[in-house]
Amino acid sequence: MNVVPVAAQAAQARGGDGGGRTITVGASRGGSGGGGPGGATGGRGAGQAQSPWRCVETKLVLNDEGGFAPGGPTPGSWYSVTCINQVTGASTTATEWIPDQAAVTTPAVNPYILALQAENSLRLPSPTAHFDPAGFSVVNLTTWLWIDGGIWHPYAVTATVGTVSATAVATPESVTWVMGDGGEETCGGPGTPFDPAGPANQSTNCLYTYATSSMGQPSRDGNPNDGAYPVIATVHWSVTWSALGAEGGGPLPPLSTSTSTSIRVEQVQSINSEVQGDG
Repeated sequence: MNVVPVAAQAAQARGGDGGGRTITVGASRGGSGGGGPGGATGGRGAGQAQSPWRCVETKLVLNDEGGFAPGGPTPGSWYSVTCINQVTGASTTATEWIPDQAAVTTPAVNPYILALQAENSLRLPSPTAHFDPAGFSVVNLTTWLWIDGGIWHPYAVTATVGTVSATAVATPESVTWVMGDGGEETCGGPGTPFDPAGPANQSTNCLYTYATSSMGQPSRDGNPNDGAYPVIATVHWSVTWSALGAEGGGPLPPLSTSTSTSIRVEQVQSINSEVQGDG
């Protein structure tokens, strides 16, 4: 059997140059020396103008009903690929199986995996912890707890592959306060800021009461009298997803963001004195 370059025959009939597709090979796949392009056919379509290699693909068929065995997992044809170095004149020719472009299909996209990628791209803010009393708390005195309410809203990210998009939405649900003395408090929202100039009947559902002072706890300046309880405030986020261009949706693994701070708690003692008259 003889392999006949069809495009070359047609070119001879019309005095053409081969009639194949001209491509440019990426510089990372070739070189400017006298050798071949170093696997240049793999760089087809890279469009790297700095490469001196130019290649022409010529489709090959047989002069009978036979043919080469398929050379790839998708329908296509065998091509003779000739690459010429425009600087040195060096050339190389290889036979390559090239899939038909119409037969190359995009792999199916799993929207749930895409939604996980979107969730991994979420940049959720860490909370800022606030207390009242602000300077230090007192044993058996309720301490107000709250975080910056400006972060208390949903955050969304969308990831897209082809015609499929998946959106992950994170929504804050609660805040857990680990207070450093072994106790903790969970609040269903960011908490209510205390207003020193506000009315006397202010209220909040996010409170904690220390039973012992923080004396002896680590301190920032090394002074044992300035010991403070370490406090961690953690925001818990529920995450859901939805898809466009594919079916699916529902919950994703929950997320959390935290911040660490400290609070000093003092023991305040009151002294009762009785004043007696001279009578």
